[in-house]
Amino acid sequence: MMALDTDDEILQDFLVEADEILEGLNEQLVELESRPEDSELLNSIFRGFHTIKGGAGFLSLDAMVNLCHKGEDVFNILRQGDRIVDADMMDIFLKVLDVLNVMFEETKAGQYPTEADPSIHNQLAAYLTQDAEPVATVVEEVRQSESASDEITEDEFENLLDEIHGSSASSQAPAEPSPASSDEITEDEFENLLDQLHGNGTPGESNKVAAPAATANSDDITEDEFEALLDELQGKKKAVPVAAEPAPIPPEPIPPEPEKIAAVKKSEPVKAKAKADTEAKAAPAAKPAETSVRVDTSRLDEIMNMVGELVLVRNRISTLEASFEDEEMAKAVNNLAVVTSDLQTSVMRTRMQPIKKVFGRFPRVVRDLARSLKKDINLELQGEETDLDKNLVEALADPLVHLVRNAVDHGVEMPDVREEAGKPRQGNIVLGAAQEGDHILLTISDDGAGMNANVLRQKAVEKGMMDEESASRLTESECFALIFAPGFSMKQEISDISGRGVGMDVVKTSITKLNGVIEITSEVGKGTTLSIKVPLTLAIMPTLMVMLGEQIFALPLVNVNEIFHLDLTKTNVVDGQETIIVRNKALPLFYLRKWLTSSFTETKKTDIEHVVIVNVGTQRVGFVVDQLLGQEEVVIKPLGAMLHGTKGLAGATITGDGRISLILDFPELMNTYANRGY
Repeated sequence: MMALDTDDEILQDFLVEADEILEGLNEQLVELESRPEDSELLNSIFRGFHTIKGGAGFLSLDAMVNLCHKGEDVFNILRQGDRIVDADMMDIFLKVLDVLNVMFEETKAGQYPTEADPSIHNQLAAYLTQDAEPVATVVEEVRQSESASDEITEDEFENLLDEIHGSSASSQAPAEPSPASSDEITEDEFENLLDQLHGNGTPGESNKVAAPAATANSDDITEDEFEALLDELQGKKKAVPVAAEPAPIPPEPIPPEPEKIAAVKKSEPVKAKAKADTEAKAAPAAKPAETSVRVDTSRLDEIMNMVGELVLVRNRISTLEASFEDEEMAKAVNNLAVVTSDLQTSVMRTRMQPIKKVFGRFPRVVRDLARSLKKDINLELQGEETDLDKNLVEALADPLVHLVRNAVDHGVEMPDVREEAGKPRQGNIVLGAAQEGDHILLTISDDGAGMNANVLRQKAVEKGMMDEESASRLTESECFALIFAPGFSMKQEISDISGRGVGMDVVKTSITKLNGVIEITSEVGKGTTLSIKVPLTLAIMPTLMVMLGEQIFALPLVNVNEIFHLDLTKTNVVDGQETIIVRNKALPLFYLRKWLTSSFTETKKTDIEHVVIVNVGTQRVGFVVDQLLGQEEVVIKPLGAMLHGTKGLAGATITGDGRISLILDFPELMNTYANRGY
């Protein structure tokens, strides 16, 4: 079979719509399990399957059509109340959704989707015959009629036209065919049929097929009439009562199946005309979508880079303006700063996505894991509309999935254990997001067993990570941070799901690469909370500029905790490492100029030094710098060939006075230099 044309506009439109629908179905199906009789939810899921089926049929994606058709039939039974969804049925539907996602990826790659495993079709078909005989009979008739022929007879089509235009089957039916009853209907007649299907008919339009009584009817058809119309198009033979009073069309009418309409037309010219008319008639309903434009992300990145250059120019002009005492120039520079800042914010927003794109997958993750572990867990999502850079959304997906899986597997206890401890049998996990200044705060909280700092200390000694004396000096937060050490785990047996500590070092590495910080709080018997702080964007970075010797360095502001002047006579040496006491906590102290300036020579220490307290992953350390220059927004540029691959440097930027500043990468800096003894 030929490959799909991925440049086809219709295919791209389908992929965009199907992607949104599949993403929504993932959440809706899990939600349905807790609200199995919610008619609005059932109808929404039914419409989702139906819409994908219609679009896939138009593109001849038969495997997707077949699977959606069966899923749609089962949901038709559910929404009619003939069956109620249960956990086993939900397992099947989630499996169907997984297969549809695989088909979607195949289609996205330009391939026709592979047919689903017959066992899935059989499982869905079984639901059509259990406890739903009347519906099952109709479905079987549909299957037989579709296998027999893809087209309906002329008499059936004439009856369909009569029903559309409100004429009774028994009123003035001629014994012999009318002159208009030929193998094909006219273009005007077909246009009127499409008008009725889309609810776009107007009283003033010419109508050669409509019975005289049709002009008195409302433009809208009732929901039952619309269902009857769809049934006729699919070849179903069942009587549908017509309501006496017309009712408004449903808010989201189910579009007709393109392949069924195409089957009515037997000549290619009319098929082409029908397609054009369908698109033309559907246009008014899609008007709201015209307010948005699909733009390639590479264009957004290009614009962001140009805005970054503008920010550098603004910084440079602001620095130059300070040397002039001209009021008018000062006003112009201030206006430039305001416009540049607004432009920067607007462009950043075009790259922003709600974190819901990541959060949307977690109800399914929690549901599946809890079911396999025989646990009862409720997931609560907070701050789903919080926006952050699209690159961060993608980068945070895997670490968050791992942390949530750990909360389910290792955080929340079994129902019986919770009950014995006086807790509800159902555990609770809260996944939240909120914007705090120029960064995003993500939290994963559970009301499980919590972590015992003493047990963690003991485990660290058993694994040979440190001696007992060193372990005894660890604070609670430092004990909790041990779970991020490679290979550290509190589980006796490692499962294929995860244990707190299995792969957690990978999570920590992923977060620190984003200039993020992780903090853990936990209380035995109460639960655990992991807090992750990441910048809003990676493109333009707020920094703290410092001097080391004659060179300017930029410290990512998201890592900076506080700055103060330190009396170096009050430092101590513990295990060969110089430390300082900050708020009753001992923090290691390092001299950045020893690490980063080749011209460093040992000189007499001054009594007072500038110290910057920095968060590096879960650790807090102090860095001594020569001079503090202030805050500045910078654009990260890649290092040149001479410095490429240098440890501890994330990139470079141009400062407001035109000089080059190197941007520090604290995690790599610590890994490279921290164990050198100074």
